[in-house]
Amino acid sequence: MNALGRQFARPRRPQSRLGVLAAAMVLFATACAGPREATRPDASGPPRAVATTPTQFFGRAYEELSGRYIAPIDMPALAGSGLSGLSKLDPRVNVRRTDTRLDVLDGAVVTASYDLPRRDDALRWAQLTAAAIDSARGFSQPLREANNERVYRAILDSALAPLDGYTRYDDPERTRDVRATREGFGGIGVTLAFEQGEARIEAVTPDSPAARAGLRAGDRLVGADGRSLIGLPDRDVLARLRGPVGTEVRVDVRRPGVDAKFELRILRTHILPATVTYRRDGDVAYIRVAGFNQRTAENLADAIRRAKSEIGPQMRGAIVDLRGNLGGLLDQAVGVSDLFLAGGTIVTTRGRHRGSLQAMSAQPGDVGEDVPLVVLINGQSASASEIVAAALQDNGRAIVVGTTSFGKGSVQSIVTLPNEGELVITWARFHAPTGYPLADLGVVPAVCTSGADADVDRALQAVRQGRTTRPETMARWRAADHSDMEGLKRLRSICAPENAARDSDIAIAAALLRDRGLFARTLQSVQTAAQAR
Repeated sequence: MNALGRQFARPRRPQSRLGVLAAAMVLFATACAGPREATRPDASGPPRAVATTPTQFFGRAYEELSGRYIAPIDMPALAGSGLSGLSKLDPRVNVRRTDTRLDVLDGAVVTASYDLPRRDDALRWAQLTAAAIDSARGFSQPLREANNERVYRAILDSALAPLDGYTRYDDPERTRDVRATREGFGGIGVTLAFEQGEARIEAVTPDSPAARAGLRAGDRLVGADGRSLIGLPDRDVLARLRGPVGTEVRVDVRRPGVDAKFELRILRTHILPATVTYRRDGDVAYIRVAGFNQRTAENLADAIRRAKSEIGPQMRGAIVDLRGNLGGLLDQAVGVSDLFLAGGTIVTTRGRHRGSLQAMSAQPGDVGEDVPLVVLINGQSASASEIVAAALQDNGRAIVVGTTSFGKGSVQSIVTLPNEGELVITWARFHAPTGYPLADLGVVPAVCTSGADADVDRALQAVRQGRTTRPETMARWRAADHSDMEGLKRLRSICAPENAARDSDIAIAAALLRDRGLFARTLQSVQTAAQAR
């Protein structure tokens, strides 16, 4: 996968400065946790098992981590931490590492002892890991009963835990789900909510097979291909609606107000979850971007064209809402930024791997370059969202409204492992056009709506009085010491990150766009702050 196809890992649920981050983009997190896009891949059953040995699996994982991770990997520490994860499967299994030996213990009794390889020999460390697993299985019944996949997850979860928090292992089933959100899947085009053992349609994707067949929001899907869906786990329901593109599924439907259930025959097609929604708000276009998958930039360009056509010459501008957007694909963040920029740097990435050293710039000739723009962010705007917000703000192209963003400033490279799982490795950090790294700091908006500033009249009065984010604040942002976490927290408190997505933010943005003089003065202040050093 080339650099522009790499993904940003979405933030984990932190237990620190931002509190618990709602997993808005994490599908299938828990049963009955709200609506789910039907995003399981093109298969009606579990993932195909792929034969692989522990040496093959850990050899590839250790080599990729050693070569790609943003900081040098201490292979003895990585493998030692990983093998300690065997105790999750059986507390009797212990591993002890000295300067020269690795011992496998049954409780306090040493059952095997191995010489340590050279520190930089990833393959030999993989062989040692495989040998230790075999040794532990010799005395541990739980390990003998555990398949390789459970062992792989236990070890890699423990091995990766001390790293940056975004490097992770996705098993084959999780990989299929994540790929579906990036690349699409064979399906019918519905978003489901699961209630009391039934699957209720929350939304129907426009121009999808489900829409053409006549399915509606509120319909309940009670059967598929002659088999009941009632009471099944949500994953199993989704699996039965999935299938290869071009195949048919027979769906039994119960509709409110209709006594008898009825059957619809629906031909599956390629479905890519919608990330862009547009609505007209008088003379302003409101565009919500929920994530960054393979078609986000294309769909956003279509939304801008539609807005221009529908609203016409009286269009005052566009609001691009990135609140709660946890990220996605790097090339799409670059593409979205480029839609509104005729030139200038969008983002630079820097890491240890030579392929991670890149600078992405805008090119002229895109549909959004003449559109006055306000961008909304909040404490859940992360990763790719932050690239867009920083690129448009630092280039003096948009007024950013909201609260300081999440501060997830790293790029992940995706490696397919021999078992068809994926290793998601942090390999670079990204920097805003004016040079500052976004990691642990985020983007500070020009118009802050934290706390009391969320009031529309109060916020607009402050803007009219010229009280936007000051050049000296932006200068401090760019000069921040990223080794001083307390200092970063103090900076972020200037416009404290909040997770709310208030209607007042939209009202402030619309008011800015409709007052051409106020918009121009505020944008000028953004441009002045962008030049501050």
